[in-house]
Amino acid sequence: MLSVVTLVLLMSVAVLAPSHGLAQAQATCDCKSTFDKIKETGVFKAGIRFDSPPMGYVDASGKPVGFGADIAAEFAKRLGVKVEYVEGTSRTRIPLLLNGSFDAEIGTTSPTVKREKVVDFTIPYFWDSGAILVRKGDSTNPKDYGPPKKIAVTQGSFFVDLYKAIRPDAQFTVFQEYTDSVAALQQKRVDAVLINRSNAVDFAKQQSNLVVGDDFVGVPVGIAVRQNDSKWRNWINLTLQQMWKDGTYKKIYAKWYGEDPKFYMWSPHQLQPGA
Repeated sequence: MLSVVTLVLLMSVAVLAPSHGLAQAQATCDCKSTFDKIKETGVFKAGIRFDSPPMGYVDASGKPVGFGADIAAEFAKRLGVKVEYVEGTSRTRIPLLLNGSFDAEIGTTSPTVKREKVVDFTIPYFWDSGAILVRKGDSTNPKDYGPPKKIAVTQGSFFVDLYKAIRPDAQFTVFQEYTDSVAALQQKRVDAVLINRSNAVDFAKQQSNLVVGDDFVGVPVGIAVRQNDSKWRNWINLTLQQMWKDGTYKKIYAKWYGEDPKFYMWSPHQLQPGA
């Protein structure tokens, strides 16, 4: 039979062992917020689209521009750091965010259950809708694009599942970027493109034989950040509302979309108390 002293010693070891392990985990964990890292390095690495005008694209001189780029530049200004643009496509945006290639993804990404298993999202900083882009003279009704017609989508787009709600039999062809999808439409390899309305409008302005069809869904767009980084996410949420309040957001939006936003930041009623 074990003595009382031996039992006390064994119990002490059992209690101390988990605490020691927790201390080791805390010592080796890199728990610093992205916000603090950006302030230390002096650089905000912004993931933006290079294929999605006017949200994000590359101009004739090779410079990344667009709504997302300007929002990122304003963030950097308010952080007191430089901005560095990194391309994120529909396929690469989440992997590049997770491996640290950029600090936030400022593009056309909508929160979904699947995505929120691996990344976190800010409040919606942009509201859009899913529409079809078609050749002039073709039907603008999304319901008309069943087999044998083919629909272009970008890899990783959640529009596929949403479109299947109205056309379960739809046939899709997957492309890497919107520009590839639109080129396939022009070449008659596909009959329509599933795309954000804001992007569709811009492509139709550039290519006169294309028209924007009807919406098939409304979508919120958030800024994606790495999980469990609340200090960084909260800073972005507050800054977006401050930009709305002081007019900066609306000015940037009107610059790229030619009108004031038809939505409201944070909620349909008012800004978050304290913004």
